[in-house]
Amino acid sequence: MKKTILASAILLAGAANAAEVYSNDDTTISLGGSFRGNVVVNSSDDVKFQDAGSRFDIKAVKDIEDGLKAFGHLEVKYSGSTGDTLYMQKAIVGLEHDVYGTATLGKQMGLNDDLVMNDFSYENGVYNEDNALFGSDSEDQLKYAKSFGGASVVVSLMDQDTYAIGGTYEVAGLTVGGSYNIANDRTVNAVVVDNSTYIVGAQYSLDALTLGVQYQSSEVGSEDFSAYGLGAHYQLGQAGVYAMYDVLDGKFDDSVLKGDGSIIVLGADYELVKDVKAYVEFDSSDFDVDGSASSDSDEKVTIGARVYF
Repeated sequence: MKKTILASAILLAGAANAAEVYSNDDTTISLGGSFRGNVVVNSSDDVKFQDAGSRFDIKAVKDIEDGLKAFGHLEVKYSGSTGDTLYMQKAIVGLEHDVYGTATLGKQMGLNDDLVMNDFSYENGVYNEDNALFGSDSEDQLKYAKSFGGASVVVSLMDQDTYAIGGTYEVAGLTVGGSYNIANDRTVNAVVVDNSTYIVGAQYSLDALTLGVQYQSSEVGSEDFSAYGLGAHYQLGQAGVYAMYDVLDGKFDDSVLKGDGSIIVLGADYELVKDVKAYVEFDSSDFDVDGSASSDSDEKVTIGARVYF
């Protein structure tokens, strides 16, 4: 499930499940993460049993003086898509001040991912799959974040040609946010092009019901594409149900800009005990290739579980 951009802005908060493993007068070290697995059923002849991105992270925080803290955060993630691989999702060092905000340096996610506020799914989000085109993937950058009451501002600099700015505002159960990325001189299909993207999202919570919307527009060289989506989540005690509908007008996939498409996701989850969740999702996608009368339609069911620590 996606979080709001505030989860990125308040970097020291980290995962709610992180356990403190060491502490003295001015230094704290915590360990957290999650084990993830799922079964993906595309058809009776196509069933996959797999890890779904298990990861662990280590955080160290050291109090300096007068509200200033130094910290480090390392997150290691497993990927089985190209063989058994462990890679660094995040590796940063930073400073946080109660008044002046937070600055971080190192490999970390960009702004866009947290603004996909209509996505309540575990496995089926379709936005921002091309974040690397815009400098909003997990990559080295200098990031600054500052909160002002219910508002936050985040600025990132990846290199002299790639930068981003964004923020959110929260009031009375409503969260709105947006970001804008510029990524010049990026190599796409062996051609150096200038890319840009912006995304706006909103989420409103009332008791057990949460509604989300978002819109994204991107340019890659001379090509452009856009997308928008709606989503809803309803909490029923330890159980939750959710739905998501996304529409895409053009989409980079396997280095080819395709035509129009849509995806609908229906899902439910259940918290067996604290920090142990099981879920099931059904999704149906349909994408028409530009210049072709045919279309690709896919349906699948995903059954999975996560253990957070």
